[in-house]
Amino acid sequence: MKRGNICISPIDWGLGHATRCIPLIQSLQQLGYNIYIATEGHHQVILQEAIPDAHFLTLRGYRIKYTQRKSWFNLAMLLQTPQIIFSAVYEYFWLKQKAKQIHFDFIISDNRFGFYHKNITSVFITHQLNLQTPYTWSTLLFQKFQYRWFHKFKAVWIPDMESGNGLAGILSHPAKLPSTPLWYMGCLSRLHQNISTNLGDVNSDINSEVIAKPIPFLGIVSGPEPQRSLFEKILWEQGNQTGKPFVIVGGRPLHPQQQKSEHGILYSHLSGKDLALQIQKAQYIICRGGYTSLMELIPFGKKLIVVPTPGQTEQQYLGKQWQDKKWAICYEQENFNVTTAIDTAHAFNYTLPPFEEMSQEALIMQLKKLSLY
Repeated sequence: MKRGNICISPIDWGLGHATRCIPLIQSLQQLGYNIYIATEGHHQVILQEAIPDAHFLTLRGYRIKYTQRKSWFNLAMLLQTPQIIFSAVYEYFWLKQKAKQIHFDFIISDNRFGFYHKNITSVFITHQLNLQTPYTWSTLLFQKFQYRWFHKFKAVWIPDMESGNGLAGILSHPAKLPSTPLWYMGCLSRLHQNISTNLGDVNSDINSEVIAKPIPFLGIVSGPEPQRSLFEKILWEQGNQTGKPFVIVGGRPLHPQQQKSEHGILYSHLSGKDLALQIQKAQYIICRGGYTSLMELIPFGKKLIVVPTPGQTEQQYLGKQWQDKKWAICYEQENFNVTTAIDTAHAFNYTLPPFEEMSQEALIMQLKKLSLY
């Protein structure tokens, strides 16, 4: 039974916004909705790989770039503000025009502020109700602006658990909540369904001998350039110095290739299935502190070593909080050393974070509230 057309678009600020939409889209498809995905570049490759039967519409992203030096990060973000505003305005009029060609019944925006329609039910997905900035006054100012902007949407959907402080702490559970209706969706993990109890029996694009061989660490690299490449270089060079086998996944789906050394393999990209296999055979996972990356890794029960992107306050906050809760250990990139981190992780008293997956029953309830089911 076809229930209507849904257009969904994730912001291109790291791959996590696209990957966390995958389980949501799959659930909506199971309910009979026809899915249109508006995106481009790396995000389109990942989403087409996971959801090949969706309709894809090309929409330019925000195309944010980071800096090589942490001290320049805030200035770089400030200088790119006009570009961010332009992108939000562009996507608003793009959607308005596209809605004349395709009858959309529902709009879902993952952190794209201009992706809504005045005459079509629209919801906004974010885990940041309290975006952390370098200054208290700017944090409060942005929150005030954000809460007012939420009024353009029928609801805000939060990919976190409602109980306690969830996984994102004050980011998703601020002292003051917006007046717009909220739904704490639970955890979204595209990799959860790919966990296998027997790696040797899995049908994979990767050589079976490589799959079966355990590794001390897996490095998962993501995020805007040039910090993505800098982190990849650090892991590759230091990994080779350990003299032990390791794997790095580079987060570059537009450039599928691999590089080998005596001890390591660098994949520019892996499918969700093959990434899950690499996670399962690794003793430690070294990754950025992006919220979705951390959320997706919980079901594997792995020991996490988090290296926040320099200057990105959200990741720095999450890294510190997860270490305080003993869910991970956290290192600044400028002081990071693979061998030291693994030795510290070996002695660290890890505890497993809670994980409550989004249920289809809860999704149906929210759709009914919006008169969409």
